[in-house]
Amino acid sequence: MLTLKSILAFSFVTSSALAHFTLDYPTSRGFDDDNEPQYCGGFPNVASTRQPFPLGQGPIHIDSHHNLATVVAFISTSSNPTSFDDFNTTSNGTSIPLASSIFQVKEGDSCFNVNLGNLGVGLINGSQVTLQVQYDGGDGNLYQCTDLILIEGYSVPSNETCTNDASLSSTTSSSISGASSTTASSTSTSSPSASASSSSGSTSGSMARREVVGMGLIGVLSGITGMVLL
Repeated sequence: MLTLKSILAFSFVTSSALAHFTLDYPTSRGFDDDNEPQYCGGFPNVASTRQPFPLGQGPIHIDSHHNLATVVAFISTSSNPTSFDDFNTTSNGTSIPLASSIFQVKEGDSCFNVNLGNLGVGLINGSQVTLQVQYDGGDGNLYQCTDLILIEGYSVPSNETCTNDASLSSTTSSSISGASSTTASSTSTSSPSASASSSSGSTSGSMARREVVGMGLIGVLSGITGMVLL
């Protein structure tokens, strides 16, 4: 006989199994629904062939399977990143900004543009990077990675261009920046939030936003100031 406890547990497992997203362009390293909460979605090894991607502005396409989810992208400049720590700083210790703002998407296909050449970390024609997308539909962070080689002047296929940029139509970034200022001491050592500091001046906003990466982003959006690390 099924108990209420067992029914609720089954319901949670089922909903978790159905809750995911895919990184469709550039192509993800791989997809495993059960392992998406892990680093790079459970695919820790760099792809044997890196995909060409613009050194300037280029599109990222995802397919969301939640009614509403929060998304952010960040990169590693390491040729062989092995953990979230590799997305914090370059090999010479330079802090790596987020590749995108923190924004929300609805269910279905969405795209957003990133300009990796403008991150100020010395990326040039031929640089090798790994881009990781973090996605939170309300039940924890999920991840997907893609390995890229940056090409100056590279033109993406016409069907992959992004004219309706989801990151520009969302007000999430400003909300996150304000909310995270109250949680500056809540950081995680297992994600790109670990290197966030209390920098002053023009970098303080981006550093504050970095501190929410790896946490429950939906919780921040709800105005929770006493955040609990996932």
